[in-house]
Amino acid sequence: MWALLALMSAAGFGVVSAVDKRVLTRHLPGVSELVLWGALTIAVYVPAALAVTGLPPGATWELLAAALGSGLSLGAGLALTFAGLRREDAARALAVVQIYPVFVALLAVALLGERLSVLQWAAMSLVVMGAILVSLKGAPSLAGLLPRGGTPYLVLAGFFTALAYLLAKLALAGLPVWHTFAVQQLGVMAVFLLFARPKVWRRLGAALRRRNTLLLLLLGEGVIPIACAVLGITATSLGPVSLVTAVLATRPLFVFVVSMALRPTPWNITDEPVTRLGMALKAVSIGMIVLGVAALALL
Repeated sequence: MWALLALMSAAGFGVVSAVDKRVLTRHLPGVSELVLWGALTIAVYVPAALAVTGLPPGATWELLAAALGSGLSLGAGLALTFAGLRREDAARALAVVQIYPVFVALLAVALLGERLSVLQWAAMSLVVMGAILVSLKGAPSLAGLLPRGGTPYLVLAGFFTALAYLLAKLALAGLPVWHTFAVQQLGVMAVFLLFARPKVWRRLGAALRRRNTLLLLLLGEGVIPIACAVLGITATSLGPVSLVTAVLATRPLFVFVVSMALRPTPWNITDEPVTRLGMALKAVSIGMIVLGVAALALL
């Protein structure tokens, strides 16, 4: 069950990534406005939901701190990803960040006592390598894989993303899924609000006066991401966090599928050239991901 939920979360976030691209190219002037919208969305639904549900009886300060720390780490990972994107090609940057399941596995084995078989390590490696390859544009080269100026930011982004999942797993040991998610999102909001400079508020306000922009943000940057995040947290509560994150890392596969499906439409979000070699490499990477996920679900 956890593998299916994680796969559904990754697929949903693939759609969200397509919406992100559309929003940033047609509706918003920059990433800061999109991040501020995310913070405002969290500020509306999380406090309202917590006011209705309250905190469960077993909610200790340690558990709440773990959930909040998960959100702060997730927010830091996203902020570092944005910093890396300013210094790197977007496709390469996202490929580097996909190493985060490796960090999760190492931390989970060391701190949570999770044990992975040789076959599970192999399956996880297949998924991660497939996700990295499917993120890259065209054929990867040795020069393209060498460290660059943005690499330290992206590696740190992967580490903080991994730490977020580890802390979420600790919180889920004593908190229900919804409460873990809600408190985690408050941490994400705290980091996102650091982007809320006065000019960002003004530009977002101007953009929201357009009905199409508002509707797209409410659906693609509000409802769908919440559902996907809850699915991911639920999967984390049910399965080993090291294996769950490996399945969640298949998100680039779904981004590729969505971008190819939208290519002949006015919603085209990719400028990647279609070549035989490029498509052959995509096919290989997709095969690696499918084989790895199937193995993780069955082993």
